[in-house]
Amino acid sequence: MDHEYSISGRLWVDNAESVLQGSDCREYAIDDIVFLLSAAGVNEIQIVLKDKSMAVSISDDEISTCCADLSRRFACRVRMEKLHEEYGNANVFNGGSDYEVVCADSLVCEYDNGKEIVFRKQSV
Repeated sequence: MDHEYSISGRLWVDNAESVLQGSDCREYAIDDIVFLLSAAGVNEIQIVLKDKSMAVSISDDEISTCCADLSRRFACRVRMEKLHEEYGNANVFNGGSDYEVVCADSLVCEYDNGKEIVFRKQSV
C-alpha cells in the first residue's frame, strides 16, 4: 500500500500584496517547518509546504500552531488542512479490483485573528 500526505491552506487578508511584501512568493517558518505563501487572488494567499516529504512527520498540533501563528501575525482568517490518503486494491462493481484511495484521514483547523474557530479530524 502507498501513502500520500499533503498540507496546504489559505489566508484571507485585506491586501495580499502587502503580506507578500511585493514578491510573488514568501517563506514562512516556524521551528523547522517552512511554508511558501503565494498570491491566490487579491485577498487570498495560498499556503503550501516547501518540502512536501516533511508532511508525514508534521503533527496535528504543529499544524494548529502554524495556523494560529499565521492568523495572529497577519491579523486574518487562516485555514490549514492535512490530508493522509492510503492507496490499495479496492473491489469494483464488475468484480475486479482497482488501485485507489481505500482510507483517508484529514485534519482541518481554522483560526481568525489567533482565535480557534475549527479543529476537526475526520476519517473516511
